[in-house]
Amino acid sequence: MQAHALVPILELEHSQPWRAAWVAHAAAVSVRRLEEDVERALVTGQLDPGLLSEDVQTGAHPAVPGETIKLFFTAPADVARLFKSVLATVRRRIERKTGRTASESEALDAMLEHCFASWAPANARIPSEHRVFERDGWRCTVPGCTSYRNLHSHHIVFRSDDGPDDAWNRTSLCAAHHYRCVHEGIGRIRIQGRGPDGLRFELPLATYGPGERIVTEHADSAGGSC
Repeated sequence: MQAHALVPILELEHSQPWRAAWVAHAAAVSVRRLEEDVERALVTGQLDPGLLSEDVQTGAHPAVPGETIKLFFTAPADVARLFKSVLATVRRRIERKTGRTASESEALDAMLEHCFASWAPANARIPSEHRVFERDGWRCTVPGCTSYRNLHSHHIVFRSDDGPDDAWNRTSLCAAHHYRCVHEGIGRIRIQGRGPDGLRFELPLATYGPGERIVTEHADSAGGSC
């Protein structure tokens, strides 16, 4: 594992003066720290392991402004090493171009953009059955709902009432709101108007019994209420 971690350094033609030092360094640190040191050396271009700063030696990473989460994934060892190698290469190229040290997230963004540019089909088109979802931002349009999953294309004027398949007569609803509130629970949510910007949602907030009044909020598709 130590020898494999050193391969990216040893393959560099200009690393000859420091190869013996890297072998000695590999014998003195853990494999994880060695991999981090190799990655930092490749990114910064500082190939002398004796000049690595103390924070790098301890495996510490400086905080990068704007980064708020960490991503983890599992993969076969060879795939993981290849991924880390590519990530380090992209960071080096960004640094050469910008003159500053690039973060891992910046390099990952560049890798993903390259994948999209390389592998996305030419003149890709959204399937007709998904165009309503694309128009509505791939989310449920019920006010207050943030669901992006299990979307259905709802006919505002029901098909049973001869509602057309035109885009104005359709809106994106999550399965829960579509089945439980619009169809199974007639009256829980009533939708009128024309999509996407002229919709009116009637949302009963509560019913208190047979003789009680139903309190209803009216909201348009822009989120306003009256």
